[in-house]
Amino acid sequence: MDGDCGIIRQMIIITDGRSNIGINPVEAAAKAKASGITVSAIGIIDGEGRDEKDVMEVEAISKAGGGLSDYCYPRNLSMTLQAMTQKTVNHTLECIVSKQLKTIIGQDMTNIEPKSRMKVVEFIENYGERVDLLYAIVLDTSKSMTNKLELAKSCIIDLMEALSHRRGVSKVALISYPGENSQSAGIACEFTSEISVLKEGLKLLKAGGGTPTGPAILSAMELMLEDEAPAQAHYV
Repeated sequence: MDGDCGIIRQMIIITDGRSNIGINPVEAAAKAKASGITVSAIGIIDGEGRDEKDVMEVEAISKAGGGLSDYCYPRNLSMTLQAMTQKTVNHTLECIVSKQLKTIIGQDMTNIEPKSRMKVVEFIENYGERVDLLYAIVLDTSKSMTNKLELAKSCIIDLMEALSHRRGVSKVALISYPGENSQSAGIACEFTSEISVLKEGLKLLKAGGGTPTGPAILSAMELMLEDEAPAQAHYV
């Protein structure tokens, strides 16, 4: 990593079911990873007897996207989303540092002695607060999310408020799927640091339709690659 600043591009999928329209989301996540975007996913588990296999797809998505995965009940979504955000930033930085260590000293983080490893972990945690963050939230708004959508909206606002306290610049975009007028996905909010702008985008979201997770990932990837990096930032 060079310079005092950096920028990390992250995408997180929030869904309660498996994709059933368009490109395989695992393939889409791999495309995003290849473009420098880390893809993680959270599967929402119903407390009403739903088959948990409906959200097992999130593991394959996050594995292909180089990110992390988790499951939670609706009541725990806010806490899970915020924890996942911090973990994914640190995870991405850890991968970068480990790769550089391998190049410099021939060892990655898993092989260096414990005292040195702790110093590296401490550096990553501190740097994670300063790095600039482009963060695309890809939200499932299919029919099955009808009773969970308002809660999901509230959790996303909670996340935006938490991100506002970071030292680095945090810009969040919101992509919903399916989109309006039979589109696979829609941009509810382009990248912004303003909570008020995000709230306006969230107000427009309604649940209905199928679950085109793969196309939504590709839409989020395109939006993220179009967005310009903050001034004087360096990609890591």
